Amino acid sequence: MEFQISTDYAHLFADAVAAFCRGRADTVWLAERRDAFNELWLTFRDADASTVAVSREAGVLMYHIWGSPWAWRDEATQQQVRAEIRPQWHRQMVSHPASSR
Repeated sequence: MEFQISTDYAHLFADAVAAFCRGRADTVWLAERRDAFNELWLTFRDADASTVAVSREAGVLMYHIWGSPWAWRDEATQQQVRAEIRPQWHRQMVSHPASSR
């Protein structure tokens, strides 16, 4: 799946992925999805273009990060990113539900 994102937001999302994983590090649920979370973190951390590509599984995990209290520096940052980026990503996922990396 490909997503459009600014590099600033990509790096912010990479930080959110890392924080989310730290907050749930001791859970079986995270351990079972570690590869997909690593893919998300590396993809967004290393983003240097406006388009990033992730697997369908990693794309679905983005929704867990958006709503997580562990993922964001503060409530204002979470609300800003959710308002500006999440709707766009949601439209992209719905318009390409069977696509993969």
